[in-house]
Amino acid sequence: MNSPDAQIVNYAEKRRGLVCLLWAFGAFAFLLVAGIFMIGAVYAGWTSGLATARAGATATAETYAQEQCDRIPDDLRSGRLSLARSRFADLASLQQTPACLPLLAPTATAAYLASLPSPTPFPTATPALIQPTIAPTIAVATERTSGALPLEYDLDALLAEATSALSLHDYPAAIDTLDAIISVDGDFQRDLVRRLFLDALTAQALALYRSGRLSEAIVMTDRAEEHGSIEDLYHERYIALLYLDGQRYKATNPAEAVRKFSSMYYEFGVRDYVNGSIAGDLQEALRNYAMALALQGDHCPAQTQFEAALELTPAYGRVNRADLATRRDQAAVACQQQQAVAATAGVESEASPQEIGVRAEATPAPVGQTG
Repeated sequence: MNSPDAQIVNYAEKRRGLVCLLWAFGAFAFLLVAGIFMIGAVYAGWTSGLATARAGATATAETYAQEQCDRIPDDLRSGRLSLARSRFADLASLQQTPACLPLLAPTATAAYLASLPSPTPFPTATPALIQPTIAPTIAVATERTSGALPLEYDLDALLAEATSALSLHDYPAAIDTLDAIISVDGDFQRDLVRRLFLDALTAQALALYRSGRLSEAIVMTDRAEEHGSIEDLYHERYIALLYLDGQRYKATNPAEAVRKFSSMYYEFGVRDYVNGSIAGDLQEALRNYAMALALQGDHCPAQTQFEAALELTPAYGRVNRADLATRRDQAAVACQQQQAVAATAGVESEASPQEIGVRAEATPAPVGQTG
């Protein structure tokens, strides 16, 4: 008989539960795979759309730039310089500079110069330089995208403008205007224009030297030298080259730096230059040179250079004098040791011939002994 408390186990229901669990897991895996494929498809579509949008934006920017480039020549010819200037600024701000921009720049510059008002004519005391009442004009054909754009220059007005800039000490403006005159017509009042050009270049170079812009001043001096004598600028350029070379060699070739700064300080008597003390620069170069000599074992010359550096007393120096004195003393001790070793080696080399039969009375006694 069966016990009344015995439980009946239904194995069929357990199998159905396991089958349902497997189906549920399979459905979840299918949905997961489908979701991954869907996300990939969406991302591919988004990437393709982004590339298409970028290509469309690039094409739109190129079309816009070409439209602006086509309108600039008409603006210049019609005298709408403000509008042309705005178009230039807009094109220059684009991520990629249009190819037409550098081609149209000379035309725009020429149109701007032609639009400048004519200043008061420049008075001159030389009768030979007085020009006829009718100002000569020169038509210059400037290349543009369609045909030629003729521009007329009033060279007398430009010359008067350059002379006015010179009188106001606006040397860069005078140089640009005179350079434009020479470019348009190299024979227009040739002697006067070139004399004024040389004066402007010389004055600008001197101003650059005084402001410490030495590299620019040297370039301006070289440019002035092509047009005539530069007189005092020879000396200015030579001193500037000495200074720049000294600064450049101070760390890489201190011996050459010492030579450059010594020439400025002792030979030409330059004490302050470019708002700095030449004695300080020379002291720093001497310190670097002495340290280089000590590093390679030349302690006696190093001591001499340290001494020379300590003799300088610049108002403002970048060298620690206490450290300089310590290095000088160390070099002096090492120099004495080198000299002692050299003296001992010299005595030994003189005494050694006794061993090969040289007469005793011909050989001095060793150091520390009596013969």
